[in-house]
Amino acid sequence: MPTPAKSIRLQIVDGNKNHRTKDEIEKRMKNEDRLKMSADNIEPPPWLDKTAKAEFNRIKALLLEIELINDADVLHLALYCDSYSQYLSYKRQVKKKGMWVSGKPNPFILRMKDAAIQMRSFGADLGLSPAARAKLAINLNGDDADEDDDF
Repeated sequence: MPTPAKSIRLQIVDGNKNHRTKDEIEKRMKNEDRLKMSADNIEPPPWLDKTAKAEFNRIKALLLEIELINDADVLHLALYCDSYSQYLSYKRQVKKKGMWVSGKPNPFILRMKDAAIQMRSFGADLGLSPAARAKLAINLNGDDADEDDDF
């Protein structure tokens, strides 16, 4: 399976493994800047419940502060928040009914696990995991590089 495309800025931070020239890098940066999307319409979709909307707004504020989200990410963030809300709902059911129901494991435990897996996947894509934040910190350090350095 081919490697997914990375932004040129991320490629530079990763060490310019493709050995692009300065002209190629400049051209790619200009093209990526032309494709940059706005962050003017980041609102929770109406289908989210109250808990998911509250989480959406909380995470949105954090991601906007570091300019890590735009209008195209609304659905992805909404799915993360929906999984979060479901996880809490399933957890309440487990707490209410216990770990065992009629001598069998509570089926909400498996649903909690599935929601947690979805949260982890969406969260990592949005930069919400410790590993994703560490990678972002490394990328920020790349901004301090001397402009005269070879890529």
